[in-house]
Amino acid sequence: TWDNRYYASSRYYGGPGHPIFMVVGGEGSLEKMLYPFVNEHLAFHFGAAVVQIEHRFYGPYQPLPNATVEELTELLTPQQAMADMVRLTKHFKDELGCGGYDRTSPEYCPVVSVGGGYPGFLSAMFRLAHGDFVDVAYASSAPLKLYDQSAPQEVYYDTVTRAAERLSPGCADAVRSALVEAEEAIMASPSVESAVRAMNMCVDSIPEYIHDLDTLRQDVMMAVAFSFADFDMGAYPPSEELGMHRACRVFQDAAGGHYTSVQRVADFFTLVGEDEEFEKKYPQFVGEEGTPCFDLSIFLPDGPNARIATSDWSGSGGGNDGKMWEFQLCTTLVEPIGISEESMFPYRTWTYDDLTEYCQLRYGEGIVPQPLALVRDLGFDDLVKSNASRIIFTNGKQDMWSGASYVEDVSDTILALNFENGAYHSDLSHVGPSDTDTEDIREGFAEITDILGRWLGEIKLEAHG
Repeated sequence: TWDNRYYASSRYYGGPGHPIFMVVGGEGSLEKMLYPFVNEHLAFHFGAAVVQIEHRFYGPYQPLPNATVEELTELLTPQQAMADMVRLTKHFKDELGCGGYDRTSPEYCPVVSVGGGYPGFLSAMFRLAHGDFVDVAYASSAPLKLYDQSAPQEVYYDTVTRAAERLSPGCADAVRSALVEAEEAIMASPSVESAVRAMNMCVDSIPEYIHDLDTLRQDVMMAVAFSFADFDMGAYPPSEELGMHRACRVFQDAAGGHYTSVQRVADFFTLVGEDEEFEKKYPQFVGEEGTPCFDLSIFLPDGPNARIATSDWSGSGGGNDGKMWEFQLCTTLVEPIGISEESMFPYRTWTYDDLTEYCQLRYGEGIVPQPLALVRDLGFDDLVKSNASRIIFTNGKQDMWSGASYVEDVSDTILALNFENGAYHSDLSHVGPSDTDTEDIREGFAEITDILGRWLGEIKLEAHG
């Protein structure tokens, strides 16, 4: 046995017969209850209880101390995470006095799973794989098509490019031309050390594997790309105060003829280091704010042979959480994310061979990514054929994950809602609903509530019909 952290609220719980919202944890420590739209608004509206679970192997509570590669391969999987969700929800049902698992009982408490991003994928899979236990799924920014390997690999960074251009017209060309010049300047430097100093990076903490200018060039450009994508995740509601808008201005604003592209890259990383959300993804950065140079090694996850371009080209995050996440992407949760020539970032093709080489460098030759294992086991490449139902997919059109999600209705009971102004699960933000929400998100809150109400009503009717 092991301690699995979770948070629970029965503040609005109306008693047996009312729903339970299971909020799914993901690739990071769960420090508090997430999503006020669920905890306050949906819970109040439906008289629901809410339970939120931390994903196994993330955060301070570990199923095994110092787990081996073999143990992680067996235990760090979406299927095992869902088994934890089943156990916790059963415990919570018993604690709340729900009428067992008989849907015909008036005391039956329907279960609604909720998540955004990878947890959005898990939320949908929870309904698909445990349909006898989970009644409804709400999946925001859920990249099912990425995990079934059908999404184009370029869609992620192409969407970041379009979102940046929409927020600050001219951004894409400014970033593209500056990065081309910066690459040329790096390659023309007399040494790695001189190139690092020119970008105001800390010479003493450059990762040991960066021995040559070409490796430095590739990894700096990768860090620029996934850091820009991180800004895009938080690019809601649209505003000039957003990190992504300020990132665009680093490359767009005129600053005299002596302001080089390399200096713009340096200023971009300064901006990254000042962002509050950055510290959550890269905990090693905490306490480094006063450092006069940028520490590139912050991007490395824990463990030997780590690289900046990990198994996750959207950025794995640092520390132990980053290590656990990139391990998942080295096994069955494979994410084909490349960078196209249409993107504002330097072209770079993603391949399964490169992924395998990196994963074996990190975890040994016994690790071979299995990109189709999940979809073969869970059948999420054809939701209708797999008899899925009562799943809501929500997407912000400015969110790079939307290109790998369902943006059209799949059936009468597998629905997609899209928000033109939305970014990464903006409907499941850590703030809203609020007065700053755009009209499309406000309408989305109402539509999501109506759909959930209709489906929960149908479940009661089916039970007593």
